[in-house]
Amino acid sequence: MNDPSLQSQFISIPALRRMSSARFLFKSLIIGFSWLFALRTSHALDVPLHLIPPTTGNVVYGNFLGISFEFSFLGEYFGFDVGSTPQPFLNYLENYNELLPDIPLRLRIGGNSVDSSIFDESQTRFSIPSNSSSTNADDQPVSYGPLVFKVMDAVAERLGGVDYLFGLSLLDPTNPTIPELVETARSTLGDKVDAYVLGNEPDIYSSHGKRPKLANYTVNDYIGDYNEVLNRIRQSPISNVTLSNIAGPSICCSWDLATLLQQGWLDDFKQQLKYISLQHYPKNHCGLPGATHPTLSYYVNHTNVVALAKWNLHGINIANQAGKPVIMSEFSSVSCGGYPTVSDTFGAALWSVDYAMQMSVVGYSAVHLHTRERNISYNLFDYPGDGENGWTTRPVYYSYFPVLQGLQNPSGSRVVDLGLNSSSAAGYGIYDKETSELYRLILINFQDGNGTVPFVIPALSSPRAGGGKNATVKFLTAPSLHEGSDISWSGMTWKGVVDGNPVASGRDLDLTQVDVSASYTLEIPSPGLAVVIFEDPLECDELDVEEHVNDLLARSQDVG
Repeated sequence: MNDPSLQSQFISIPALRRMSSARFLFKSLIIGFSWLFALRTSHALDVPLHLIPPTTGNVVYGNFLGISFEFSFLGEYFGFDVGSTPQPFLNYLENYNELLPDIPLRLRIGGNSVDSSIFDESQTRFSIPSNSSSTNADDQPVSYGPLVFKVMDAVAERLGGVDYLFGLSLLDPTNPTIPELVETARSTLGDKVDAYVLGNEPDIYSSHGKRPKLANYTVNDYIGDYNEVLNRIRQSPISNVTLSNIAGPSICCSWDLATLLQQGWLDDFKQQLKYISLQHYPKNHCGLPGATHPTLSYYVNHTNVVALAKWNLHGINIANQAGKPVIMSEFSSVSCGGYPTVSDTFGAALWSVDYAMQMSVVGYSAVHLHTRERNISYNLFDYPGDGENGWTTRPVYYSYFPVLQGLQNPSGSRVVDLGLNSSSAAGYGIYDKETSELYRLILINFQDGNGTVPFVIPALSSPRAGGGKNATVKFLTAPSLHEGSDISWSGMTWKGVVDGNPVASGRDLDLTQVDVSASYTLEIPSPGLAVVIFEDPLECDELDVEEHVNDLLARSQDVG
């Protein structure tokens, strides 16, 4: 919207945010916001909230965005023995837990390596790397024993609960150790295992040489293998597993989900399937046909995100109509470890928020960003090594905070893409499942530079806002889309820290007591993101935004 009269309605700032520790010197909010006005460079964007609030459709919960860990490097994060979990790793995850009241974080353990690894019930070590000459950087199998599940259990206890997805191999359907694995996991982890994901990207088994005796691995071959493994588990005398928490097919590339579901797979395994799982990357940098050299411009275009989320949409709709929730068990920006200058940027962090929220719109119930070994460009964080004595935070780690903050409703949420009239911006309205009230906005500005983009938000009469000046705004910002470390969320940064605890960023732009009873203009830095919270945080103890900030800052002083 280009009407200059509407650009004159700015947010008033009656007070600065209250902070808990004098050790952290935050820039003046008034100075920071005046800086935003001075640097405005773009025409205003209308945020259309006249849409009829959704009363039906996909419902998601606060732990919608989870983490996927490549199995062969799990010990580097979780520790190789009970009690040896690195404290920085726990700190990183606890930062997320602060925004997950009474609901566990989702962690998926899988990837190519879990499909090619072997469980050995007699093995006492956590894992032993394979010496296979066929091992490649994107598929590094190990042998592993029961200690893996004991460590997973210990991590879940330290975090106050975890919903695990754990991968089961489908590479050798005759493998006799699968029933032993499932029983060991069940007896150790109990209901901490949300589901077992059987198989990993079976649609590319042929192209990756994982079915050398078959010229083409077909859907019928897959259905036969799936049935054989499930029968082995079901008929095993040592297994006490009730097969009602299996996930699949975890296809990524070559097969059409709707076709697979309609060819009998869904009917054959309806009783066993808890989730329909997919995994997908928008770009391929695997040294295979179709590999690309991606550029950041693709990811900072909302139109591309909308198109990407429609991948296998027909199959997603079929699954949901059959009562089977759909999950994205693994995704990130570029497959096979990401792409430097793209995956390790603030632009990728904004894209991860946009894509996650778009997947909540189209019908996913949970999604998981993938993390691998150290120095993989799309990782959330890196463990020490290569001369580094501490942990390193990567841009995508920050993506979780806006999503967790945005979906922070215990009763569940429905998300609407607000359809902003710009490919360089995105807006999501988040509505209470029970009341259909708007209670959050996530607004993303993909423009680069040192200016701001004005987002014009119409007047609201929402019970969540108390009818007055009770809205809060939190910002995710960086100097540019290509920034890799100088990133700020709600006045905090993990730049330069080695223990997973945040420090003051020096640019706290957050707003409190924002009057939402009249139309107002919110200036979002270029590039940047804002979460608008339509409720009084001081009256909502379990969702207290400021308390979360203060808890993290206090903990950064108490640990290490």
